[in-house]
Amino acid sequence: MFSQFLFLSHAVLWQLVATQMDMKADKQFLKPKRCEISNQTIYDFQVPTLTGTQKSLAEYRNKVLLLVNVATYCAYTLQYKDFNPILDNNSNGTLNILAFPCNQFFLQEPAENHELLNGLKYVRPGHGWEPHKNMHIFGKIEVNGENNHPLYKFLKERCPPTVPIIGKRHELMYDPIGTNDVIWNFEKFLVDKKGRPRYRFHPESWIQGTAIKPYVDELEREN
Repeated sequence: MFSQFLFLSHAVLWQLVATQMDMKADKQFLKPKRCEISNQTIYDFQVPTLTGTQKSLAEYRNKVLLLVNVATYCAYTLQYKDFNPILDNNSNGTLNILAFPCNQFFLQEPAENHELLNGLKYVRPGHGWEPHKNMHIFGKIEVNGENNHPLYKFLKERCPPTVPIIGKRHELMYDPIGTNDVIWNFEKFLVDKKGRPRYRFHPESWIQGTAIKPYVDELEREN
């Protein structure tokens, strides 16, 4: 199925990604939300890999982690181009990016797990793109709804939403809708070196990564 996408015209591809949620909220959503500290950490969770095995997030102890739900056919997919330079410029290697493909937002991640990397390499962002060694792309999960992954249930419980408006109902492919749901592709959670969620970012809080850099620097300075 996914191989057919490789031959779509640029016009069709842009048609697939052109429809995005109509955000009416105040620009305050660009400011991150602080998360509530708890004794539980992300190290308590396992996540699926692209090959179907389970990986413990405890393997990322003592790292600052940026968790992001991703999709190949989204207007925000161009943020992929920023991930590698951000990691290249992280001289101490403390920062790692954990990406979780999700198809719940207007069906913008249709690929199967084994097709995802080729989609990124040849389609969007394309041009031979490959992930940095400190960027880890996991298997597809659900981040909202009845079957949301336990990791994302935990993240949403600890971190308030960045904006009170979610999206258009017909573009959200899950039930039930929750007030603290991940709003769209490329929402981000920043986790400290002890595995605690600390900040939650709206997808548009980015600006080639400069919007999150002060917060990454803050967590890297902590013991």
